[in-house]
Amino acid sequence: MFFLRLFCFLIFFISENAIAQNNKKPFSKSEDINFTSDKLQVNDSTNVMTATGNVVITSDARKITADKVEYNQTTDKAVAIGNVLLTEKDGSIYESDKVVLTNEFKSIVASPLYAKLADKSYITSPELRRNDNGESFFNEGVYSACECNVKDGETPIWRIESKQIKHDPLTQTVYLTHPVMKIFSMPVYYLPYLSFPDWTIKRRSGFLTPKYGYSNQNRFHIKVPYYYAPENNPTWDMTFTTHQNGKTGHADQLNIRKKYETTSLETNIFKGNLDTNKSVGDNVFGVNLSATSNLRNGWNMTLEGKYADQETFMRRYGFDGDSTYKSFINLEKVNQKSISNIEIYNIQNLNGTKSNNEPTLAPSISHHFFNNNQKYNYDIKLKAHSIYNDEGYDIKRWSGLGEINKKVYLNDITIEGDFNVGLDLYSIQGRPSTDENKNRYIDRFSSGFSIAASKQYDFANENVGIIFEPKLQFSSVFSTDRTDEVPNRDSSEFRLDQANLFLTNQYQGRDNIQSNDRLNAGLTTLVMTENYGDINFFVGQSQKMSGTQKNINSINQGRQSHIISSIDWNPSAFFNFSWFSLYNHHNFESDTSDFKLNGSINEWSYSANHKSVNGGFVSNNTNREELKLGVSKTFSSWSTSYNQTYDLGNNKEDLIEESLALAYTDTGYMFGNCLTILLEYKSSGEVADRDLLAEDSIYLTFNFRNLGDFAYQPKISEFLKD
Repeated sequence: MFFLRLFCFLIFFISENAIAQNNKKPFSKSEDINFTSDKLQVNDSTNVMTATGNVVITSDARKITADKVEYNQTTDKAVAIGNVLLTEKDGSIYESDKVVLTNEFKSIVASPLYAKLADKSYITSPELRRNDNGESFFNEGVYSACECNVKDGETPIWRIESKQIKHDPLTQTVYLTHPVMKIFSMPVYYLPYLSFPDWTIKRRSGFLTPKYGYSNQNRFHIKVPYYYAPENNPTWDMTFTTHQNGKTGHADQLNIRKKYETTSLETNIFKGNLDTNKSVGDNVFGVNLSATSNLRNGWNMTLEGKYADQETFMRRYGFDGDSTYKSFINLEKVNQKSISNIEIYNIQNLNGTKSNNEPTLAPSISHHFFNNNQKYNYDIKLKAHSIYNDEGYDIKRWSGLGEINKKVYLNDITIEGDFNVGLDLYSIQGRPSTDENKNRYIDRFSSGFSIAASKQYDFANENVGIIFEPKLQFSSVFSTDRTDEVPNRDSSEFRLDQANLFLTNQYQGRDNIQSNDRLNAGLTTLVMTENYGDINFFVGQSQKMSGTQKNINSINQGRQSHIISSIDWNPSAFFNFSWFSLYNHHNFESDTSDFKLNGSINEWSYSANHKSVNGGFVSNNTNREELKLGVSKTFSSWSTSYNQTYDLGNNKEDLIEESLALAYTDTGYMFGNCLTILLEYKSSGEVADRDLLAEDSIYLTFNFRNLGDFAYQPKISEFLKD
């Protein structure tokens, strides 16, 4: 009788409790079950079995330990007393002073309870009740994902106190009623209801952590995201976010992500009623779409679509910062000896003053095939495109270019020859009113050749190695003169540098091809030192011997080009220096320069970047000069940075942007492995964009383990700074 009762006790205790915990079928009688204790007593008259002293009951599902276990077979009730531990198969551990099991061991009452879950988060409660469906109810429960010893009095960095916490193992969800979030024991926010996935799953439909903020423009605002992930289809999910602004209106955002076997798709749709520069309470709509796909026969597709029916609300409310929208489809196929490309695009200009410059390319088709071998290299490019509303021009163009290149080595001298021939056909179907040329159909034949010679000279001793390589090239281009008939749409912002100095036709694209003869020269110097690092230096210039040089926005259109100068010096991690400049050969003044300096000292990193452009060197004829300064420090698991940007144009010194950031860089969390707080300050001065106001901004973001982000972003308008 004793062994029969003991066997029944173990079967009911282990297998029925498995139903409540994991919603699985009961264990069969053939399963291995181990039961040990220091002492065992059986009362035949009361049908009560008592096990005391290091009671351990184990199975494949869980392990139960206690100081004492009493089981009454008549009432079907088991009571575990003293240091009770229930260790689940997933690693969760439930601790209590007393656990009562009833209803064929499907129902559990534990008081008090401390539960350390499988993901190292925890729940505490004065009382746990688990029903026969496996649902657990923690009355006056406290939840936190912080790793701390609450039983010894440690206070977690953050916790959620709730009237009731419910865990449903069937839906794998934790539900909280009237939760209050506390950070460092200070209440932060209250919600009537909150739910999130439990520790057994990676994604789950439900509300995500809302984001609150305050700004002078929007007043109090809240973003509430809802995440939907279908359980039976892991290939897609979506997030619906409502943006409620206390003063300026509301907008809804739908973000959908879909993954096919060879295609990825994502879209954001925005719709709402917001204050804009057009009107108060303006109905707005915008959409962003992107996709990539690997098609058959080696073709890859990239697709992006952008649209906004109101010019600037996407930038004003932080949905999209672009000032122009380019929607396009690009198909590309890359083989070992060829590249094929098909592109269609449309550009939407959000400036509001340049609607005549919203080009549509439909389509552009190009095929490029090439071959390299020891004897010669050849390169053939074929292209056709049709573009509309490109600053008032509607143009169709067909072009072809064939090029052959060969190198010959004569002792230490490298001789390189290049020959090309091209044909371009134009159908100009529309011109702006400022262009009085009426020619619609234009053909142009062009050819060119170049021959170059270069030689390396080297010098070395124990401390220094120097290599000089002078290069001299003669290039000649012959072309039908079409500069007054063909609008230059692809190289008007031409800038000569060492990358295009030795091209036969220095202008990029095919619109600007002119007959001329040039003599191009350059000197490359490499200095290698043991103590001071390596120095790369280049200087070069192009001399027009005959022909024309028109249709480019440059103040220097004489025979001599700008003098190209560049230097790159990286002596050590403490100091790195680079400089590019174009000097006017008449007065040796720089028309454009780009100076960069950066390095690090004792974990302090610094950077400086100065850029300047002479107004006559660009199309808008505006002088530009800008200085950016930055310093950052990394220590332990933290990084801090400070940056300033100055506008130095027209003899002024305006601070146009300033930012200060403090960031946590470790892979875990800043506090208690459960909370990260990030702080960023940004100040912007006058903004050229008519819809973006100058303002000071403070960004304070909390990131909670298992719960996501909570962001507080107060903004102070520029006129309130004083």
